[in-house]
Amino acid sequence: MSRFIETIRLQDGLLGNLDFHQLRMDDSIREIYGAQSSINLKEFLSSCPVPTEGLYKIKLVYNNEVQSVHVSSYSTKKVSRLQLIHSNSISYAHKFEDRSELNKLFEQRENCDDIIIVKKDHITDASYANLAFYRDGKWFTPSTCLLNGTMRTQLLEQKIILEEEITIKDIDRYEKVKLINAMLQFDGPEIEVSQIVG
Repeated sequence: MSRFIETIRLQDGLLGNLDFHQLRMDDSIREIYGAQSSINLKEFLSSCPVPTEGLYKIKLVYNNEVQSVHVSSYSTKKVSRLQLIHSNSISYAHKFEDRSELNKLFEQRENCDDIIIVKKDHITDASYANLAFYRDGKWFTPSTCLLNGTMRTQLLEQKIILEEEITIKDIDRYEKVKLINAMLQFDGPEIEVSQIVG
């Protein structure tokens, strides 16, 4: 059976968004394995030696228990141009370790830095992040995302972003877009909508 991954931000020894990561892990284990999660993320990570200075990515691989932990330094990738890629069959409702479908779509990006996946004419996600579009002083995230990311969930709860249906025909209504995930948080680069191609 497929395994999951969880990517957690570690900055200067502080773990980001643990409550939301715990909720997602609990939900994934319950829905896929039909069992209650026995992983206490805070307790587990407190026993792991981690750096106390700098920005790092903690990658957990797990099924109904943690299989491996990898800590690596993190730096933001440059993303300034996005390619629209259509796939009506893509499904990624849980953060599975197997990203082969997403990787095949990413390979079609041509001379762009990343992709925006379009499913049945609706905007979903980039290859590794949720999206937020800017219009009239507000940020909106597609209601048709593939994966409800932990940072997306937090930003919605805080009302920093709002959720709405966004189709491919709607893109020109917005001024810019940014990628959001646990590592980027809400600090990723803002990309002009004119830099979305395809």
